[in-house]
Amino acid sequence: MSEEFKTIVDSSFDNGIPLWIYTEDYIYGIVPTAGDKWLEVSYTFEDPDEPLMKGEKSPDFAYQLMMEEISKGVTFYVEDLKVPLLKEFAGGSGKSGSDLISAVIEELITNTSKYTDNIDFLIKSKDDLGKLKDKV
Repeated sequence: MSEEFKTIVDSSFDNGIPLWIYTEDYIYGIVPTAGDKWLEVSYTFEDPDEPLMKGEKSPDFAYQLMMEEISKGVTFYVEDLKVPLLKEFAGGSGKSGSDLISAVIEELITNTSKYTDNIDFLIKSKDDLGKLKDKV
């Protein structure tokens, strides 16, 4: 499973900018695919049977899942994450679908310090992908 995960990670920037979040317990990603779809990926370290879960999602559903993960999952690890401020950005962006997902990812990566003092949970560039692969 880890080889399949590493392949996904290696190609994750091929069709745009993905969101990669990592914690002590799991890795979560929303990765743009060749069509107007997004691949939701999670790798749970303590799951010996099926650590890798993945599925292709429509842009609207992928956005909902991404925001749910940020607001309910990540905030458990990053307590000062200002989710309402990020949601305010998203709501005021005037974008929808894949454009909205990309805008939120770009905003979070570019202006991380606006939303949290903790920057050790987010992959900001292709150069940082090794951090994910080292964890599996």
